[in-house]
Amino acid sequence: MGQSQNSKHSSSRLALLGAAHSLNHSLIIIASPILTLIMNDLGVSLLEIGTASTIASLIYGIGALAGGPLGDKIGETKTITLFLVLSGASTFLMLIAGGTKNIYIYALALALIAAWASLYHPTANSLISKTFKGKVAESMGLHGVGGTLGLALTPVAAWFIASNFGWQYAFVTFGLLCILLALAFARNHTARTTNSDGGSILAAFKIRELWTLLVFNVMIGFFMKSIELYFPTYLKENRGISTMWASIAATLVLAVGIPGQWIGGKAADRIGSKRVLITTMTAICLGLLALLLIPIQILGIAIFIILYGLAFYAHQPALNSLTGFLSPENQRGAVFGIFFFTSLGIGSLSQFMAGYMAEQYGFDAAFALITAFALAALALSVTIPNKKEAKTSQQ
Repeated sequence: MGQSQNSKHSSSRLALLGAAHSLNHSLIIIASPILTLIMNDLGVSLLEIGTASTIASLIYGIGALAGGPLGDKIGETKTITLFLVLSGASTFLMLIAGGTKNIYIYALALALIAAWASLYHPTANSLISKTFKGKVAESMGLHGVGGTLGLALTPVAAWFIASNFGWQYAFVTFGLLCILLALAFARNHTARTTNSDGGSILAAFKIRELWTLLVFNVMIGFFMKSIELYFPTYLKENRGISTMWASIAATLVLAVGIPGQWIGGKAADRIGSKRVLITTMTAICLGLLALLLIPIQILGIAIFIILYGLAFYAHQPALNSLTGFLSPENQRGAVFGIFFFTSLGIGSLSQFMAGYMAEQYGFDAAFALITAFALAALALSVTIPNKKEAKTSQQ
């Protein structure tokens, strides 16, 4: 009876974390499908709205460096509750921005939302790695499903609300959901013991076992951020696919990724994270090679969507669980903060590199560079420690 209650409580906690993960991603992408409505209402150019979005994106990546250590010091539950309440409250500034037609208030609101949202990922990953022992990777995968659902469903919901009630209310609706979830989250999660000595970025860098994994994570960020930005354009420019179908192809990658998260987590718990990482990196390389080399375009695109969609999202729970296993509990949030920043922040540098290659030599050359990053990740995956090696080294 006690085990059944504990299992039910754990499932409830993981469901709430999945909902928080979904809302975290929702907050960041609300503007994308309603950008034209926002620009027309505020009377601003693409450059101005793009500058505001870029600043918010940078804050979202850099803020993880603060979010992880904060979770280590004051507790993960408090930190996640802060994210939900304060990012949710920040969305109400959009009502002022819309009422005054002021781009600066809009930019401030966007920056505040991103700053508070940036606290979430390293903190949640740390909490899962400490709470769901025995099924860490599977729990990471189910948590990832929540985030991917947020990415997939938010554009439609945001567009519907904005079209019928005004773009400001798309932000406010998700903000209210965050605040309501904060109440449920605080009530259903036991606060973990705080640690005044834990979690600094400098101390996290001293964990030698993580160095190879960190470089591996940078390589993943390099190909992930470039594919995220250029895949639809590549299909349009080099494969003659219409804009609509190119967008659908990008959405299908997300759709395939939803079961990929769960499969990757389940597999990592059964056969080990290292094997899953080697397998997923191999599949990603094969998918990219199919996209570049198979002469039947539709076939190459379909193989890429299936292999990349499944493998990229399947690698995440395996990598997160292994990262947590290699990190001391009192530094785990800081470590996840570094990893989140390197994949999203440093990884974004590849967008410039791939963009330069595309401009100078064409998109096939750019995707050849992206494939080289994936091959580097595959080579590194063979050298990273597995759980048995990590356990031996820590004893």
